[in-house]
Amino acid sequence: MKAKSIKGVSPDEIQLALQQSMPDNFKPTLAFLFMSINNDIDAVSGLLELQSIRIFGATTGGEFIDGEIGSGSIVILLLDTSPSQFKILLQDYRDQDPQALARKMAVEAKEIFKNPSFIVSNSIRPTDESAFLLRDIFMKTIKSVAGKETIIWGGGAGDDFAFDETIVCTNHETMKRGILMLVLDGDKIQVRGEAASGQKPVGTEKIITKAVGNWIYEIDHKPAAEMVLKYLGLNLSQKEAETFNPNELNVVFSVSRDKGEPVLRGAGLFNWKDNSISMLGSIKEGDKIRLTLPPDFDVVEEVRINAERIKKEEMPEADALLMFSCIGRLSQFGPLMGEEIEGVRKVFNAPMAGFFTYGEFGRARNGGNEFHNNTCCWVALKEK
Repeated sequence: MKAKSIKGVSPDEIQLALQQSMPDNFKPTLAFLFMSINNDIDAVSGLLELQSIRIFGATTGGEFIDGEIGSGSIVILLLDTSPSQFKILLQDYRDQDPQALARKMAVEAKEIFKNPSFIVSNSIRPTDESAFLLRDIFMKTIKSVAGKETIIWGGGAGDDFAFDETIVCTNHETMKRGILMLVLDGDKIQVRGEAASGQKPVGTEKIITKAVGNWIYEIDHKPAAEMVLKYLGLNLSQKEAETFNPNELNVVFSVSRDKGEPVLRGAGLFNWKDNSISMLGSIKEGDKIRLTLPPDFDVVEEVRINAERIKKEEMPEADALLMFSCIGRLSQFGPLMGEEIEGVRKVFNAPMAGFFTYGEFGRARNGGNEFHNNTCCWVALKEK
């Protein structure tokens, strides 16, 4: 399988880059399309459609190929793999039960390939209270159908920090409430990767003692919001509290798992009427949590070293790379974000494309498939 990555800031630039990528009999059949919601999605999709290229597409919070980060741009990873080795599924969940629909799609995937691997995305309205819970539901549903050891990677579509509407797409279809699955034949295409955050848990472990949906009301039987503010060393007035935005301070919980690395859950909103906190993912009573420190720059080296380990132990060569990195990491790392991306690419020396996401799907080291916040998920593909 051969791969090439191209970029542009307009459909015209993509058209030129696409033409320049194919003079050597390179005939791509699959495109990973990651682009700003402010660009012309239909126009870019049309260019790929003219070349009979199937599309796995999502809008983003920023895009990159190799170590170069863009904003308001378009990046595409082109693959020439056989169409018999993949299938793209896209369904609109607005008028359906999302869990039942995800189950139906996973069943279809199992009927197509005996050993499927999944690259997934979905689109949401980020202001909907239950939007981020849907991504946990999708992950758990796929696992329940395909098996807990099934390979699942991906990232939630973004919209350039607008937090209004996100979009997923394939040929001739764009959806603002869509579930998008690329199903790969696991017997023909090897898929390996890792999820890593670098957020360091601090302080003593605490227990969530009251939670409903994705809202935490009590931690160790004490009001959740008050406990978090105390930990942060904040003493806010009523007026300050009402306008406090936890995202500005990167309030993130490390949630213990029975097996493998902890999973991160970012705080979304504080409700001062009942001292509760909403989380950007599933949480439940009995979960053991610790607050975290932002990642330091050692994590850039850690991500590279782990990539080298997987290259040595599991995948000596890769044909292509994908990366799904939380939009929060862009503000945390600043210019060094490019070093994390380029570090993985250099390990495998393969074409790469990716985007900054509103949540990530993947498997942490020694753990199971999870929906993540504030995490970097990279994925290597190799035709067997």
